[in-house]
Parts: sequence; C-alpha cells; structure tokens
Amino acid sequence: MRTVADAEIHRGLLTMSNDLGQYRTLRARVWRVNTPVRILAEYDIAELERLNDTVLELNREYADAQFQLAQANVKLRQREAEIVTLSLTDPLTGVGNRRRLDQALTTEISRAQRTQQSLCACMADLDHFKRVNDTYGHEVGDKVLAAFGQLLRRETRATDIATRFGGEEFVVLMPHTDLEHGLATAERIRGAFASYRIEPMSIPVTASFGVAELGPSEQAEALIRRADKTLFVAKEAGRNRVVAG
Repeated sequence: MRTVADAEIHRGLLTMSNDLGQYRTLRARVWRVNTPVRILAEYDIAELERLNDTVLELNREYADAQFQLAQANVKLRQREAEIVTLSLTDPLTGVGNRRRLDQALTTEISRAQRTQQSLCACMADLDHFKRVNDTYGHEVGDKVLAAFGQLLRRETRATDIATRFGGEEFVVLMPHTDLEHGLATAERIRGAFASYRIEPMSIPVTASFGVAELGPSEQAEALIRRADKTLFVAKEAGRNRVVAG
C-alpha cells in the first residue's frame, strides 16, 4: 500500500558519477516507492548537447555553402550575360554588330506584323570617310566612328537598336515608330553629328541618312534594301541630309 512518503521527489537534471569518477548529467525522475528511492534516467544531457552543437554546426556550414553557391550562380549568370552582350557588340563604336542587327530584324519585324505596329529602319553612312582615313590616318578615322556610335547611343531610345552595318555604315531600328517620327530622329542625329569637332580635324564630318518604314508583309532583306537605296539618294543629292524611302 502506498504510504504518504511515497511520491516523486525530483524531476529535472541529475548529475551522477560512476566508480571511475566520471560524471554525467541526465534528465531524470526520482521518486520514492515504499521507502526505496528509484531513479529513471531519460537521456544523457551532455551527449544531447554535443549532438545539438554538431547539428547546429552542420546547419551553419550548409547555410554557408548554399550562400556561396548562390553567389557563384549569380556571378556565373552575370558573366554569361556579359559574354552574350560582347558577342553582339561592335567593340569600336559600342553599338550592336551585324549579328545583333540580324537578330533584331527578325524579332522586331515579327512583333510589328503581329501587333500591327509601325517599324522604321534608318541607314546612315559617314560622308567622305575614305578621305578622313587618307588625310588623317586610321586612328582618327576610328575616333570618328567611335564618336558616331556614342552619338547614336545617346540620341536613340532604349527600345531602339543601333548597330554598325559594316565599315562606316550604321543601321538603327526604331520599333513603334512611323516614317514621320523616324525622319525626325534621323534629322536630330544628323544635326548633332554635323556640329561635332574631332581633333585634329579642322572641319566636321557629316553623315547621310535613308529612312524606310516597314511595309505590309515586308521582310528584313527588303526593308534594309529600301533603306539602303534611300541612303544612296541622299548621298547623290549632296550628302549631309535625310531622305525618306
């Protein structure tokens, strides 16, 4: 029969030692049953703490590894984007190269025909550029090309695609732009470039422009051909002018 003295007398941590003098801390229950004391040890606290510390350390190492992997992936994507950009950029002028133009023509013509939006192509050619190279050398000629590329980047919208077609010829694709606004953009670029002074040249270099608006069902080759023919008209008419095709 249970006596009054029979009861739980401790619940919690309990430090015990063995014959070798080794101590262990346990979570335990101690109670008295018919006078004798009985102890129930649930687990070793010290071992649990060591295990918990190990788990925490592993979690920290895993979190650090995940962070480093995420950072590496970000840098890798950035590098891949840089490589793609470089592969589509003319290194001298900073505008797109011929490959960029070909890609943009396919994309923008498809979009314009699908959405029934206007699209203009502006072709520009630097006037008497051979004379610049012959008179001042190719280093100055490169300065002129670089200056024109910089001007195109500054005077066009983020949605426009400025590219170097080859040599001293450039093409700017202008989405959502009709012929009237395309001509206005070309005229603004022409006027700005005519006011440039590039050392050591004593006279400005000018450019001629041909602008064509995409026709119904027209494809890339036909659009560029019309812009090129219009540019030829501008040069034949005296250069340093904008002509619509």
